[in-house]
Amino acid sequence: MNFFTLKSVTVLATLALSANAFAMDVEFNDAAWDGKKIPEGQQCLNYDGKSPATPSMTVSNIPVGAESLVFVYNDVSNKRMQHGGHGIVEFVLPEGATSAEVPRVFGHTYEVPVGIEMVAEYRNRKGEAGGAYKPPCSGGKNHLYTVDVQAWQGDSVLAETTVEMGRY
Repeated sequence: MNFFTLKSVTVLATLALSANAFAMDVEFNDAAWDGKKIPEGQQCLNYDGKSPATPSMTVSNIPVGAESLVFVYNDVSNKRMQHGGHGIVEFVLPEGATSAEVPRVFGHTYEVPVGIEMVAEYRNRKGEAGGAYKPPCSGGKNHLYTVDVQAWQGDSVLAETTVEMGRY
């Protein structure tokens, strides 16, 4: 099952075009997420993940006028899984917000927290379950996982920051 919306197509097209947008500050709310190594248990179910999910994050320095934050999850070491290969989700911002706490999104499911919407499901292998987020799934081959955090107003990216989630 593939979900494509105007925003999902625009998100993918904008990745290369938004280099001039200014950066936001992103911090993981759980100390286990250090940006160096994917925490134990947060890998995909194929490799014995235990309730794997995206890290909860605090995003600040969000430009005035931003309506939502889009999170583009990537395995930059695997060409097929770059540019949102691990899923794309959107968090709707309260009006006027310049910072936000973003909840975790659990892996391997289409169910997402209130305030989050799936923009594009992750790229799955034949016979594999789909969902909004695919946790790191390289089998410990030292792949680098990142998330591109984008602030959107309408169809425009106002700011973008890429954060290293860690290696697995």
